[in-house]
Amino acid sequence: MNTTKTVSIVFYKGSGNFRDKLIRLWTKSPYSHCEFGRSDGLYHSNDRFRLVSRAEMIDIQSNDWEICKLTLPAEIIERVEKRQLKKNGTQYDWIGIIFSQVFRLGIHDSRRWFCSKSNADDLHYAYKLMQRSKKSTFAPYVHALHPIQKFKSNELSPSDLFAIVREIEHLQNNIHSNEVRYQEVYERSYRAG
Repeated sequence: MNTTKTVSIVFYKGSGNFRDKLIRLWTKSPYSHCEFGRSDGLYHSNDRFRLVSRAEMIDIQSNDWEICKLTLPAEIIERVEKRQLKKNGTQYDWIGIIFSQVFRLGIHDSRRWFCSKSNADDLHYAYKLMQRSKKSTFAPYVHALHPIQKFKSNELSPSDLFAIVREIEHLQNNIHSNEVRYQEVYERSYRAG
């Protein structure tokens, strides 16, 4: 039984429409939208066109999307993905866009979402689940996800979230490299003993 699952957060950098161009101009970034790539192959976020939260298949072309992969415990991913389905059908958080993104006042509707707010919320939720459980096996994942805790979900643009997710990816790669090295040292000492 696999104890981890790999998910992704993907960031839209394709040519897009007027809204994409406006977001890029405002955030001074190549990214205008993001999606949470679930372990079942669906993508969850607020639809770029209908502005409603949903999970659906999307054709992710690497020339239009920047793909960041994260590995987390399977039991945590299952809970995050189950919670995502409860968000489905919720409307776009225009209050959050205006008063958290444009005017930076931190005001938002806690029952509505925009893409980066929803995806960051999913990562916050995973972090909190693991931290509360106090399972020692979760420690490396809690450490890797720690950068998301420095920010409120509603205050992150796709560009802001991209920087955080890249940092998480980097931390996970370093943790994995160290685990491999520790395993190799352990095996050598076991064989020598």
